[in-house]
Amino acid sequence: MNRESSILWLGVALALATLVVTVTMQPETLLSPFVFPVLLIVFGAGVALTTYALSRLRVRELESAQTSSDRNLRESARALRDSEERLGTQSAALTALMERQARNQVLEDRVPEILETCAKTIGVRRASMWQFAEDHAAIHCVDLYDLETRQHTSGQTIRRADFPAYFSAIEHARLIAANDAHNDPSTRDFSGPYLKPNGIGAMLDIPLHQNQNVSGIMCLEHVGDARHWTAEEQNFALSVANLIVLALTDADRREANSRLAESESRARQIIDSAHDAFIGMNSDGEIVTWNAQAAKTFGRKAEEVLGQKLAETIIPHAFREGHRRGLRRFLESGEAPVVNQTLELTALNQEGTEFPIEITITNPIRSNHSYFFGAFIRDISTRKQREAELKQAKESAEAATHAKSDFLANMSHELRTPLNGVLGYAQLMQRSQTLTADQRESLDAISKCGSHLLDLINDVLDLSKIEAGRMELEPVPTDLRQLTVDLSYVIAEPVRRKGLRFTVEMGPDLPARIVVDGRHLRQVLLNLLGNAVKFTPVGDVTLIVSRAADQRLAFEVRDTGIGISEENLTSIFEEFRQTRAGSAAGGTGLGLAISRRLVQAMGGKLVVQSKISEGSSFCFDIPLIAAEASIIAQEESEPELGSHLAPGSHLTALVADDSSVNRRILASLLESAGAQVITAGGGVEAVELTARYRPHVVLMDLRMDDLDGLTATRRILAEPETESIPVIMVTASAFGDSRQAALDAGCVDFIVKPIRAEHLFRKIQQHVKVRFVASPDESPRTEELVALPNGSHMVDVGTRLHEAASIGNVAELERLALELPSYGGPEAILGTHIGRLTTAFDFPALLELAHRIQDQREDARGATT
Repeated sequence: MNRESSILWLGVALALATLVVTVTMQPETLLSPFVFPVLLIVFGAGVALTTYALSRLRVRELESAQTSSDRNLRESARALRDSEERLGTQSAALTALMERQARNQVLEDRVPEILETCAKTIGVRRASMWQFAEDHAAIHCVDLYDLETRQHTSGQTIRRADFPAYFSAIEHARLIAANDAHNDPSTRDFSGPYLKPNGIGAMLDIPLHQNQNVSGIMCLEHVGDARHWTAEEQNFALSVANLIVLALTDADRREANSRLAESESRARQIIDSAHDAFIGMNSDGEIVTWNAQAAKTFGRKAEEVLGQKLAETIIPHAFREGHRRGLRRFLESGEAPVVNQTLELTALNQEGTEFPIEITITNPIRSNHSYFFGAFIRDISTRKQREAELKQAKESAEAATHAKSDFLANMSHELRTPLNGVLGYAQLMQRSQTLTADQRESLDAISKCGSHLLDLINDVLDLSKIEAGRMELEPVPTDLRQLTVDLSYVIAEPVRRKGLRFTVEMGPDLPARIVVDGRHLRQVLLNLLGNAVKFTPVGDVTLIVSRAADQRLAFEVRDTGIGISEENLTSIFEEFRQTRAGSAAGGTGLGLAISRRLVQAMGGKLVVQSKISEGSSFCFDIPLIAAEASIIAQEESEPELGSHLAPGSHLTALVADDSSVNRRILASLLESAGAQVITAGGGVEAVELTARYRPHVVLMDLRMDDLDGLTATRRILAEPETESIPVIMVTASAFGDSRQAALDAGCVDFIVKPIRAEHLFRKIQQHVKVRFVASPDESPRTEELVALPNGSHMVDVGTRLHEAASIGNVAELERLALELPSYGGPEAILGTHIGRLTTAFDFPALLELAHRIQDQREDARGATT
């Protein structure tokens, strides 16, 4: 205890003692003249001592405070000097970095230098820079500097999914000053996998902001225990980070400028070497760009036109004012309707001659309060000339195609017309019940050969359809075995003449009927078999039909002929291409080409294998679709149409055809079935007779001299009295457009000549309420079944019938047969019966019928008397 404290305590004691004595002393003693002054003096002395001690203590405290203040001042001055030194060091470091950065243009050199300086200046062992991936799902180490080892490394990756808290903080915070990195919320996830293995205790991470986005991170890592990051260190780190951002931005700018310069250089090279002329114009309409091709196109060098008005240089007089108006409109309103549009115009060359051009105007580019307008221009004089030539060639080709189509249509019509007579009369004769077996066999041969000729005609039409891309398949239930029998019958004669052996091998597991385009399948097989027979001098020709995998039906035509060389295995399928042997054997070179296309249309592929002198094998497969049992049963249960009208059915048909042969065949088929037939020799007569007799159906020929069938049909259907009569078009033209034209004209159906009786009757039965039956016993064929009408008019009918039958006046008999149906009822049946007898030239039966009518009138007269 020092002296001032002792004096303080002594004074306090004296004062307290005086107070105690005064309190405990008797009042009379206290009032004594001697005691009270003494006590007062003692108390005063205690107070004085206390005051003195307190004042000395205060002085001592002030002296101590002065000493502490001096010490703090000295410490503050020292700290200030240290801070100034650090700031100076940091400022010098930043200044040096700025100077070196101005000299060094390579980013890869600048970043390591910045990191080294930062690590040395701030006193950390590890300084690194990281960049975000494009999707911000990870950061990649661009450079990491270790101050102790003085080495740079890179390549490490940190993924967002592993450290989400750190990524969130770095994207939203100004910086991360993790004094204790193991416990800081932003960095503690790094503790196990990153901090402890590297001995890191504190981290100071600064986000690098570019274009308002975080593009990377500068990371300062203190190796050791926790470390407090001062404000000076944080500010220095921010300054260094900004320096890195400046370096990155400058590098991006330099790279962009380099790319821009490279792009401009490439653009200039492209424009200068372009095959099209390129012309640039400014807002004043002056030419500022003129490439080499422009000089060639317009015959003027760049130095001659640069600075000249575009309108006065290459634009024809008729378009100059429009060009000026368009430029003014764009400068005033920004409207540019012709931009990015390819236009065909005309331009002026050096001689002032107009020539056609194709021009495309690019989007205007604004630069220094002006616009740059660019245009690519191509001289299309040659193209226009070629287009004119091509148009002329196209018109010639279309004319040739049209001529070919007309030729094929005419040839088809001319061939089908006589063939209609052959097959029609063969069908009429086959309906006779008095034929011998030999006669029926001969007629069958005529029919099959005629059918084969018809198929050949259809093949010609198929070629035209294939070339025009209009081939249409008609899948129908087809009897496979009957198909092979028909093929055998067709090639039997050439096989016999050459002494070959022809066999058919059918797989045991094949369905009886398949759904396929039977006519085209027959055409392909007949072509392949015909070729096999043609090129096989001796040996065998075999047709093999079997079931293949994946529900497919396989066909193979195999022969032991001369074979095909390997180089010709592909060319034989080309149109009009033949081998030497094929040319010698004759032919057009179309058969295999058509066959391959038909097989492709049916869903298969025709292939060939062959060896010289050993033979050939042509194979293909198509989808195997078995005909449903219900369809087969329905076909088998359907009666054979083409025999006779069923009892109770009455049919009046009008046949219009300008060919007497075709007209007679069609009428005979209908009359033999019990129908009443009206014939017309042209379209005009057909319209008149239809209006007069109103038949149940009209069979109209397409091509007639006076009035074609389409026009006649439209006239018939235009009249209210005849608009409901069905018209079936009958023609020898098999082209698809003829069918469509007939349907467009109002026809209900379409029949192609030669006419098959069953097909004809099926169509009639489909559109008219009549029924045909196969058995003649079901039809009213004899006159005994014909009920004779009553009435006074029957006297005239009997007289006319008798006179016409007596002298064989067929025309009068036909008129009578046509007139009777107008009465209706029994008269219509009688008219049909007279028409049938007239067609058969059965004049005795007609006379007998006339006698019956006359006898009936006599009996009626006697009964009345």
